[in-house]
Amino acid sequence: MTTHRLPFENRWTNSANALQWNCELDHLGVANVRAMFVDHETRHPNRRNVVQDVPAGFVRDWLAFQDRRAARQQLLWRATVIGLSFVAATAAVLGVLRA
Repeated sequence: MTTHRLPFENRWTNSANALQWNCELDHLGVANVRAMFVDHETRHPNRRNVVQDVPAGFVRDWLAFQDRRAARQQLLWRATVIGLSFVAATAAVLGVLRA
């Protein structure tokens, strides 16, 4: 039997509940979960659960993981664009010098 791990550090549980919660949040999407979490924090901060049976702390950790992943993807995208721009500029300069 294979053991599935969460892609982020989780302080709330190590059981199958964490995998189920992760799947539920992934299914809802980052924007929807963020909106639900904000609504929970402003209207019902004393309630334990944000989405169905998912605790607020787990949602907070999941959102932090999603933010870090988006930042890494953006950094990779920017590095790729800068690298390709450098190659194009170098080719343009070499083209001018050869002419």
